[in-house]
Amino acid sequence: MKKEEDKKEKKVKRKLKWQVKLFLFFLIIILYIFFIGPKGIFIKEYKISSSKINASMDGLKILQISDLHFGSTVNGNDVIKIVKKVNETKPDIVIFTGDLINQRYNLSNDEKVLLKKELNKINAELGKYYVTGEEDFDEATSILDLSGFINLDNNPQNIYSSDNKPLLLISKDGAKEYFETNENTNQFKILALHNPDDFDNVKDYNFDMAIAGHTHNGQINLPKIKELFISSKYKKSYQKIGNTKLYVNPGIGTSNINIRLFNHPTIFLYRLNKTST
Repeated sequence: MKKEEDKKEKKVKRKLKWQVKLFLFFLIIILYIFFIGPKGIFIKEYKISSSKINASMDGLKILQISDLHFGSTVNGNDVIKIVKKVNETKPDIVIFTGDLINQRYNLSNDEKVLLKKELNKINAELGKYYVTGEEDFDEATSILDLSGFINLDNNPQNIYSSDNKPLLLISKDGAKEYFETNENTNQFKILALHNPDDFDNVKDYNFDMAIAGHTHNGQINLPKIKELFISSKYKKSYQKIGNTKLYVNPGIGTSNINIRLFNHPTIFLYRLNKTST
């Protein structure tokens, strides 16, 4: 009888031990997705090779920042660290692809001053540019304008290095008008978007590369599950559509719910590489 009671007691203890382990496992996951996953900043580098890249732009570095969503998981101290990280890469061009401020967040005057001051510190010899996201209203565009960023919306930019063979940086707005009057097919063309789905409206212009944000790569980066959190048809960080390489940046901040799992805040760095024809 005593042996049977001892056996039952051991069974209860084993069950309790597994319940405690399971509880601790889920507790660690919850703490991670709320307090560790959304913090830090990673840089992911891509090599962009093309015969259309001219010799003076071989090795040129283009850095993409997206979806800061200031006021979500990003505060003033985070912005200071991000700007420092950006400048450490010594980019030639910086492109911000939308959603500077979280739409449910009211900036204080001190925060406006800090954002302008820090974004002004970003150094890029060939310029800083941006396109607007669905959460970028007058306050956001004003901050970006006053921080030395050039708005690409309806404002295509020919960017020159040390010769007269520029690369084209353009947004979806104004693309039709631009290509109706310009026929330089040998020019390396970069399309900057916020929402990757907008690529479908301008894909016939045969861009060499397109960069976007918006999706945050689902914020939860688990196979199959992450796709449930991405409304866009473009669910990967990289995909080739026709002749265009499309890169979708996971962004820095968060939206809707302030969590990230296996999907840290990330900046993309593109290094241009000239190849022979």
